[in-house]
Amino acid sequence: MKPAITILFWLWVTVISAGAQTEAPNPLTLTLEPERITNGAPCIFSVASSVKLKGMAATWQERRIFFDFDSRTRKWMGLAGVNIDTVAGYYPLALVATLADGTLLNSTYDVPVYQLRYPTDELEVAREFTSPSKATQKRIKAEQALKSRYFKIVTPQRLWRGAFTPPLNSVITDFFGIQRMFNGERQSVHQGLDFRAATGTPIAAMNSGVVLLARNFFYEGGMVVVDHGYGLLTLYLHLSALRVREGEAIQRGQVVGLSGATGRVTSEHLHVGVRWQGTYIDPAKLFQLSLPQ
Repeated sequence: MKPAITILFWLWVTVISAGAQTEAPNPLTLTLEPERITNGAPCIFSVASSVKLKGMAATWQERRIFFDFDSRTRKWMGLAGVNIDTVAGYYPLALVATLADGTLLNSTYDVPVYQLRYPTDELEVAREFTSPSKATQKRIKAEQALKSRYFKIVTPQRLWRGAFTPPLNSVITDFFGIQRMFNGERQSVHQGLDFRAATGTPIAAMNSGVVLLARNFFYEGGMVVVDHGYGLLTLYLHLSALRVREGEAIQRGQVVGLSGATGRVTSEHLHVGVRWQGTYIDPAKLFQLSLPQ
């Protein structure tokens, strides 16, 4: 578990009630987890209040943050993430708290994001995966359009409960954020984790949710995508067999497929990814967060 840092909002807050705006002391306290938020990382915004609240919402880096009240900590908690290409700096979190009587409290806090440098990796793969034929390019284009449509989905309900857990008990062989050089050319950034997994190894869902995609793709091979709500998706790639259906509600630990070596791979393994509202974040850091039940 990463350490958290507690920060007070500005001393004064804008109060909006019955169309009138006034300035009043701010009853809110913000906690960041982890203490140092970096590019490519997930994070939690936790808000404690000295007055009773009916709801909480926020926007950060042009994305909506969904909040839930955690009865265990007595705080409102919202999950967010930072794109790997985000530069170091301060990014305003615009938070709106709703009091029991409907009054709105508007607060703004500049959240610091720190820069993390990621390494480079050289790989050799079959030429068909770096210079595909015209027919294959047509397939790739159609699959990209399909994924683009599905990846834009932001379910307004939280489908996950508690911590996210690794999909299998194995060694991580490749980490998030590595720049991938295929046959000497920069092709992509590694947007997930690779686990050592012999073909046929059962792969478990990292949390509860609904299966968004379960089919075969050119690059990803056999792939399952699980929607956990609030724009949070987990992806399981290069599967040799699929064990769930699209639209199926599943639980943490349920087998979604069997590992393999399908798609663009150099050997058998499992690749997992995590997307939050259109941006990939580090799954290993998601496993470390203290998430509400």
